Amino acid sequence: MKILLVANMYPSSNYPSYGVFVQNTEKILQNEGFHVDKAVLQKKTTKLSKLFGYATYYSEILLKGLTGKYDAIYVHYASHNALPLLWLKRIKPSIKIVTNVHGSDVVPEVPSQEKYQPAVKQLLGKSSLIITPSHYYEQLVLDKYSVHTPIRVFPSGGVNAEVFYPKKEKRNLILNEMNLDPSYRYIGYVGRLDVGKGWDHYLNSISLYLQEKPETRNRTRFIAVGSGKDDKAFQELAKSLNIDDVLVHFPLMKQSDLANIYNVIDAFVFPTTRKGESLGLVGLEAMACRTPIIASAIGGILDYVKDGENGWLFTPGDADQLKNLLISFDHLSKEEYESVSNSAYETSLEYEQKTIQSKLADIFNELTKITDERGSNFL
Repeated sequence: MKILLVANMYPSSNYPSYGVFVQNTEKILQNEGFHVDKAVLQKKTTKLSKLFGYATYYSEILLKGLTGKYDAIYVHYASHNALPLLWLKRIKPSIKIVTNVHGSDVVPEVPSQEKYQPAVKQLLGKSSLIITPSHYYEQLVLDKYSVHTPIRVFPSGGVNAEVFYPKKEKRNLILNEMNLDPSYRYIGYVGRLDVGKGWDHYLNSISLYLQEKPETRNRTRFIAVGSGKDDKAFQELAKSLNIDDVLVHFPLMKQSDLANIYNVIDAFVFPTTRKGESLGLVGLEAMACRTPIIASAIGGILDYVKDGENGWLFTPGDADQLKNLLISFDHLSKEEYESVSNSAYETSLEYEQKTIQSKLADIFNELTKITDERGSNFL
């Protein structure tokens, strides 16, 4: 089967983590014997480069879609790709579209994203199959759009076990390489500094935690990895809370460096408040390094975190509750910590790429059966 992969997020040398899950799905399809061509857009940082980038990208989608002999077009992010694909569908009705919806596709995070919703609904209705990263997100799609298109669940490319795996025995070596003091213990956050990601709740919980347990200031450091639109607000809040001295901030990292972060932190804090958190792959990647997570009870996270078993859950946006969990975390025995860490690791194995890759192949093979059974009117 020949597939055209379409995505407006794809890694580059400057932004190696940007849309890396799209690249992972590409590799999975190739490993399963599919021929994959692609029309993708890498990260642009200025308005002019974005405008030119999208114009070129849309043209490539139309050109390849019209001239290439593809068995399916596999698109990530319905909202930003609906327009050229709906044009293509109108010109070439026989084209089969598989739409993978994520995040703000279904739950817009800012008012400006609402304008895409009519096109998203139309594209989902014109698709042959819809893929969602979690059962939670599958239900969101059904509730919001009432589409009759078949929906299948596939967890966003899964966890790359060649990158994310336990190496706790190398903790001191990794810390030295990252210029971090091995005498401290570390708690970590990884995510964009952007609306809904919960970085502010993370910082507020640190402040509350230190107020209640001031003695830990001398032995604990809190890592934050990420950058985004709220970079300045992040720095200002950290300063106003007087936690600059305990906070270690890194910009975006490539996956191998993220794996090192997950291996040196004792716990990973995942404080998102986004109803559109369609899976939360960073949580699974941390768990794959045998690091338990303290996460918001929201979105796709609920597909894999079992409170008290492989991690802990708190009410989204509740910094005080997160602070209480950090305090409770301090009181865990070594045996209790090891039990949760091992359960976290066991859960992550269910999402490992080699474990799940056949599921994506099955979805595309099912696509042929569905279209054959339902005929051309299905499209």
